Amino acid sequence: MLTRTKAALAVAGATAVIAAGAGAALADGGHPGGPPGSGAIASYLGLTPAQLQTQLESGKTPAQIAQAQGKSVTGLEDAIYADAKSHLDAEVAAGTLTAAQEEHRLADLKSHLDDIVNHSRPPADRRGPGGPPFAAVAAYLGITADELRTELLSGETLAQVATAHGKAVAGLEDAIYADARSHLDADVAAGRITAAQEQQRLGGLKAHLDDIVNHTGPPARP
Repeated sequence: MLTRTKAALAVAGATAVIAAGAGAALADGGHPGGPPGSGAIASYLGLTPAQLQTQLESGKTPAQIAQAQGKSVTGLEDAIYADAKSHLDAEVAAGTLTAAQEEHRLADLKSHLDDIVNHSRPPADRRGPGGPPFAAVAAYLGITADELRTELLSGETLAQVATAHGKAVAGLEDAIYADARSHLDADVAAGRITAAQEQQRLGGLKAHLDDIVNHTGPPARP
């Protein structure tokens, strides 16, 4: 089960999620391509995860979907935040995260909530569980997406997986950054975001790369 890992990655790398436009694809085995806390979002909106996914794939933002469902955008942001906090509280209780780290990640998530709910994916941009940046990471490491997922489920960080496969952590970060930039370049070319917005998001991603590659979730449970 990847839920806790997904939530932590979404918080630690909130900007990465925004920048890549791939939701929590690195560790989202349940709702590939969805935004952070996609299960909580669907519940708040009164939709099934599949219905939410379909609307996101049509190019709508989470905020637009909320308004169409008669829900407030503020309430949507609160649902995302509460979902992340519940998972991080559990990690603090389990000793896999300190209270200070939780506060730092929650503050980072809170500062990016507006970006998260107002970011849209390209229509019909279907990325499966092995989609970007998952596929880019697996390709850099020279393993399959399934093999990468298995190693992450064992409790290893992306950096540890890279080292075990004889790959440089700096190269891993470059691969994640390059993948995000390629998608953002396409967004700029299509007029979905401005060049200034791209640079802002890439700057945020770069600042969080160390957090992303060094974060670990708990080992998989039966």
